Amino acid sequence: MPLLRLLIVLFVFSCGNAYSQGFMRVNSDEFAGGTDKGKEMMKNINKAKKLFGNGESSFSECISLLLECNNYNSANAELNYNIGQAYLMYGKKDLAKEYFEEVKALKPNINKNLYLFLGQACQYDGDFSKAILNYKTYIEILQHEGANKNRARLETVNRYIEQCKNGQVLSGQLSNYDVEKLASPINSEANDVLAIKDGSKLFFNSDRLIVGDRKNDKPSLRGFSVILLNGEWANFSILNDEKKTRELPIMVARVDANQYLFYDKNTGQGDLIFMQKDDKYWTKEMDVFFVNEKKSNESSASFTSDGNTVVFVSDREDGQGDIYYCEKGDNEEWGKPVKFGNQINSRLDEKDVFLTDDGRVMFFSSKGRNSIGGYDIFKSEKDDTGNWMEAQNMGMPINSAYDECHFFQYEGDSFLFDSNRGENGKFDIYTKKLIEETVIQKELEEPMKPIEKLEETIPVETVSVLPAIIPLPYPVVEKTPTILTTYKIQIAASKLEMRESELKKLYRGKAVVVRSYDGEWYRYTIGDYESIEDAIYFKDRSGVEKAFVVSFENDVRNKIITNYSLYKK
Repeated sequence: MPLLRLLIVLFVFSCGNAYSQGFMRVNSDEFAGGTDKGKEMMKNINKAKKLFGNGESSFSECISLLLECNNYNSANAELNYNIGQAYLMYGKKDLAKEYFEEVKALKPNINKNLYLFLGQACQYDGDFSKAILNYKTYIEILQHEGANKNRARLETVNRYIEQCKNGQVLSGQLSNYDVEKLASPINSEANDVLAIKDGSKLFFNSDRLIVGDRKNDKPSLRGFSVILLNGEWANFSILNDEKKTRELPIMVARVDANQYLFYDKNTGQGDLIFMQKDDKYWTKEMDVFFVNEKKSNESSASFTSDGNTVVFVSDREDGQGDIYYCEKGDNEEWGKPVKFGNQINSRLDEKDVFLTDDGRVMFFSSKGRNSIGGYDIFKSEKDDTGNWMEAQNMGMPINSAYDECHFFQYEGDSFLFDSNRGENGKFDIYTKKLIEETVIQKELEEPMKPIEKLEETIPVETVSVLPAIIPLPYPVVEKTPTILTTYKIQIAASKLEMRESELKKLYRGKAVVVRSYDGEWYRYTIGDYESIEDAIYFKDRSGVEKAFVVSFENDVRNKIITNYSLYKK
């Protein structure tokens, strides 16, 4: 069966639906309590039930009705269960957690799927320990029913536990950057994916409806472009062929200044084609004949800048997405495709491959390996002998328990990628957001006034001895102010105030983080030490790579102390 491995498969929630029992009946007497208001709310529940059956298209109206009913009576287990299911299947999945937890408190034996769904909601919320506990409870129930009977489900849930354990490991690895969604008009309420930056221009695909679309048009991916002007995205436009059809193939890669790579789901089982643009329209140039096969789906590819090597994704073996490469020989003819080994491919699907211009670094998405959940983005590099090294998970905050795909690197270490972790469960395009590394470096470059050295002794002026008949005044002794020097550990500085979530990702210790602001910089410090040795000792153990010590005189910031460690290098 033809599959659009590129993205469409990700738009359907696969793990919750497999065991969903549908909308759970809410007992009118238990919920309404015989009141007129309760009866009115029951009508909303019945209406929400019909909307629930319509799927994702009616989710927004359905969840609004259910939440209104929950405001009236939040202690009904069945209602909370339905809200949790709705979020898990069609919305932002981690929001299901609190509702399933309420069900567990109210009616822990409501059904066995409660523990599967609660485990999934906790996993999406990043609460991996609690997810594992609920998954294990679900496994015990399945084993009690019969391990052979539930073999497939047991394998699936054990994979979820494995993902959570991967998440526990990766969440402990600190990162000096965060990620953020690109602004409108790039991201919208619809699915926005597959961004490719080319100079000041950015291409992307979206299934949004725009002015001119008919009301009964079904959402489908099509290409758009914007240009960065004065720091803002402008000149929003649709990618069209000469027939102005919305069935233009999906752009997946830039080949060179004139050629781009598109995925055409309507040819064969899904093929890659070269296209180029004249002044107005995109036109097909030719099929990527040395990659495509009639009986398989080729959905993603990336070329080196010299055009002599291509990596691509195909399901030509066993219907599973794997990554292959193909090279051009001295005779300018392409050789046969070769499948990468298990340093790249896993026993599960791989997709969305990206190769750097020099061909030495490859990024791709995979459901296998040490994924946190769904598709994660992985990175592999060539060693000095030209062999590809074991692919490594890119870690958090790029990856999450949601799906992350189509990593695109540009301009050094800047990047774009897709994820469905957003507010409405749709895919959005994310980019790198610096937190502390560069701002701290800039601050370190700012000149600081040196500490003025205090003289050890204070000179006293000589006093002339006056005649005895003149009484001597009591001597006036001016008190020298005491200077108290203390030391604090600065973990971050930013021109913009940092969110609590950003600080938690940066510093995971137990010390209180103190914020100060001087009108320009927000600075974040921990500790208050009398000796520099103590400050350095705890700085080295803070877990913040770029942390440094600052001295204070009578609680007034004085001097940055860097490049000093008690550890021997």
